[in-house]
Amino acid sequence: MTSMVEPGIYSLVATILFWAAATDLKDRRIPNFQPLSILGLFVLLAAWQVAGGALVTTAFLWPLVAAALVFSFCLVLFALGMMGGGDVKLMAAVALIAGPSLSAAFVLFATIAGGVVSLGALVHASAHNTSTQSVKVPYGVAIMAGGLWVCFQKITVTSA
Repeated sequence: MTSMVEPGIYSLVATILFWAAATDLKDRRIPNFQPLSILGLFVLLAAWQVAGGALVTTAFLWPLVAAALVFSFCLVLFALGMMGGGDVKLMAAVALIAGPSLSAAFVLFATIAGGVVSLGALVHASAHNTSTQSVKVPYGVAIMAGGLWVCFQKITVTSA
């Protein structure tokens, strides 16, 4: 029987991503607890993988490198005022789960979804006669979309 630990962790990450998207839509912020929860799940996941025989470099180090690269990229966007701090932290946390093999695709999917969300926010502002200059994009929704893709990919691989 295949262990349900890894698919369970990915399902919890997906749940946290839905929660993050909802809070971003409602309050236009992502509480620190959400990316920290994903970080905690990553530590459990990596420990489980090491206990199962995976190398520490595979389970911990390379995902940390991938997350550091995503964090650095997003930090530049934050410095340019193009992304919020909560978004940056959530992107890095999901990159931990994505690991090096899925991080680039995750960023691509989140970016494409972000364009769709931004367009929707602009259309919504125009329909309500709101200045498009003051539109705050709930990028947590886009991060959720990319993160759900990651979780689906991971569940598919671990359940096979």
